[in-house]
Amino acid sequence: MNKEIHTMLTASEGRYPTKAELALLLEWSDSLDGRLAAIEELRAKEEAIVRQALAEITRAFPDLEKRMRDARQKCSRDLTLVLRYCAGSLLRNDMKYFEDSFLTWFATILRGIGFAYDFVIETYQSLARQVAAELSPAAAELFRPYLELCITTFTRELEGQKGAAS
Repeated sequence: MNKEIHTMLTASEGRYPTKAELALLLEWSDSLDGRLAAIEELRAKEEAIVRQALAEITRAFPDLEKRMRDARQKCSRDLTLVLRYCAGSLLRNDMKYFEDSFLTWFATILRGIGFAYDFVIETYQSLARQVAAELSPAAAELFRPYLELCITTFTRELEGQKGAAS
């Protein structure tokens, strides 16, 4: 649940919500239909998005399969996970949820595994490009801030690994 809404619902227990609290709920619900449609569109196109992003990545890093065992399978799993957390966060309409529940943890994993900065950034930029290419403009725009936050978070986390080999 969106943290603002959760906080508001908790604060209004035992009383009627204020006009400002009702406005917050209405604002959140006004965009629900569009968010649900975008999530359904992403679900339907997920396989194509991941497949095309993988194709771009393997063209950019042709030795990927040699350097990492089960590279395509692992990359596919990770890209899918990012898309699904984007969808869950969009459903909540909560960017902070995305950052707290997924991005911080995942960026730490990427750094710990030792993936090169250039490889990680290109991978998630490719994912963002494929989302923009495959989804309707309205759906892609809803996911854009989540994917940009993903790239920004990974950039910040892996800054010291710039130029390292994948």
